[in-house]
Amino acid sequence: MKFDFPLLRDNNHHEYCLHCHAEAVTWIVVDGRKRCTCASCGREAERAVVIDPRISWWTDADGEYWHESAGVFVRDRGARFLFFQRTAFPYRLTVPAGHVESGEEPRCAAARELGEEVGIRGAEGGLRLVADEYLRGDVCRRGSDAHRWHAFLLEVDGHREAGAQGEVTVNEEGEEPVWLTLDQARSCRPTFAVERIIEQYSERLLAAVPRSADERKQGPPDGSRA
Repeated sequence: MKFDFPLLRDNNHHEYCLHCHAEAVTWIVVDGRKRCTCASCGREAERAVVIDPRISWWTDADGEYWHESAGVFVRDRGARFLFFQRTAFPYRLTVPAGHVESGEEPRCAAARELGEEVGIRGAEGGLRLVADEYLRGDVCRRGSDAHRWHAFLLEVDGHREAGAQGEVTVNEEGEEPVWLTLDQARSCRPTFAVERIIEQYSERLLAAVPRSADERKQGPPDGSRA
């Protein structure tokens, strides 16, 4: 998205209507999907133009509005990955991911989003960088159509590490967590960024993660346990 209207750059949070650009946006939920409505023009939209000083954003020389994001492909020992359906725009299959905060390291952002979105905490040390891509066409509910995307891989022993009772819970921006192979995920309309990372980096996502000496002594893990 390129801005064709004046923005307030006062280091405060602002939300503008996608249609009339008025700062009169209210977020609502319709049929389980998060949307916004404008008190000025009365129209609804799937997203708004959000200027949030807490997150990393910029405009390039062409006026394109960029955000920075970090996401985690959580892989079990059976080469299945954790996905869920987004209930906020874009309403597609995704992995745990979110915006990098201003001054935050992408690895820290990925670990934070993992905890906030699916309850997997303390994983920062186990994250392995898979990709760092500038993706035009990757849209989000905050109005950006371009993201710098940091993709990480986390391997878990079966599914028991994915939640306190071995069950994954998703926050209010998602539903229906599911473990899928990469091929299965491709057929389920993933988000632009997730699809691009799978297409270009599937070999890295499926590569073996080096095991510690203690793990090797314990023998092969039982990936069937949930």
